[in-house]
Parts: sequence; structure tokens; C-alpha cells
Amino acid sequence: MYDLGGNGEWRRFMMRRWLWILLTCFSLIWLGSTTTPAHAATTNSNKLNISVDGNFSDWDDKPMTSLNNDAKASLVADDSAVYFYMNTNPNDNKHGFIALPDSYTLKFGSKSFAITLGKAKGLGAGKVKPVTVNANGSTVSGAEAMISRPKDSHGNYEIVEMRVPLRDLGVVATSSQNISMTSGDAMFGGTTLTTTGGSTGGVILVAAGFSIALVGVVKIARRRRQTA
Repeated sequence: MYDLGGNGEWRRFMMRRWLWILLTCFSLIWLGSTTTPAHAATTNSNKLNISVDGNFSDWDDKPMTSLNNDAKASLVADDSAVYFYMNTNPNDNKHGFIALPDSYTLKFGSKSFAITLGKAKGLGAGKVKPVTVNANGSTVSGAEAMISRPKDSHGNYEIVEMRVPLRDLGVVATSSQNISMTSGDAMFGGTTLTTTGGSTGGVILVAAGFSIALVGVVKIARRRRQTA
């Protein structure tokens, strides 16, 4: 079937085969580098190991940004969701009731979302309650948020943690996607939190391409030995 009639024909055949393999690999690399809608590219892997359950120890190893008036916040993302945390009184040095901002602006590149949290009904001192997450006036069905209201010697303050699935916002999930969170509230003091998304789709596609190429070379070599 593969009697190529001499070394010259064999070399030309192999050159054509390698050209095909290289073109295939470059095509797969290009496909891996193109952006894909989040609902097709993301998973529910939760690579950051953050559980939105009111136990805020998940955030101990996450980068924190100091906001105005000693508040602290963090914004991180993996290939399935963006996560936000804010503690309005981490140093326990404020007096009176310290509430969270009423609204936030979440951006993915040039795409912007007005984020608001639902009311934490029955949230008293020392309690934690789940609340809804709204984006541009609509409830994000897959989002999760918990608000805690610890009590200290000076009064009460609030802590929030939130997870918003990227696919529910219809945004792109790539490692180069700039994500930011800010608020008009004075507590933010003009600070903008930034992070990037994460996706392994390109790496997987490229690896698959080289696997296909390697299988093709092995098969050709075996057939050559059989016809030698």
C-alpha cells in the first residue's frame, strides 16, 4: 500500500507528511488562542478552593487590598467564576455600625455590570445570612453571597463574600481577560481591585495537536518498516 519506490520518493512523502503535521499543529494553536464564550469554555472546577459559606478563612491566603478607612477587600478569579471579599472593620477599631457599600461596578474588559446585593433579612449581631446577587438589575441565578455582621466592643460591622459564575454573565474567560471591581462608596476611596481570569483551553488544544501528530509519525514509521 505504501510502496514508494525508493528513498527519493520516501523523502518527498515524509516532507509532505511533516508539512501536514505542522499545519495541523499551527491550526490547533490558533484555535486555542481565540476567545470562547464563557458558557462553552468554563468549568465548575473552583481552582481557588473558595466556599461561599460564611466561613471567611478561605480568604486568609488570598491577596488583600487596603481600602479607605481601614477596610480590606480581595478580588480573584478562576476559569469558572469571579470571587469578591470585603471586611469593613478588619482591625476592630471603628465605632458604631459599619455597613457594606450599596453597589459595585464589576468590569470584564470593556463590559461593565452594576452589582447590588439583596437585603439580608433578619441579619442581627453575630449572624450570617445568604443574599442574592443582582447584575444590571437582574438576579444572577448561579451567584452566591454571604453577609456576616460580627459584634465587637464598639458596635457592629459587615463582611461579605461573593461568587459570580462567568457563564451567567455571558463574559469571556481567558487568562488575559482583565477583571476589576470598584464602588462609588467612600469606603473604596477611589480604589479599584483588579485580577485576571484563567483558562486552560489553549494548552489542552495544543497538547492534543501534538499528540495527534506523534501518533501519525509512529504509524508512518511502522508502515515503512513493514514495506522495507
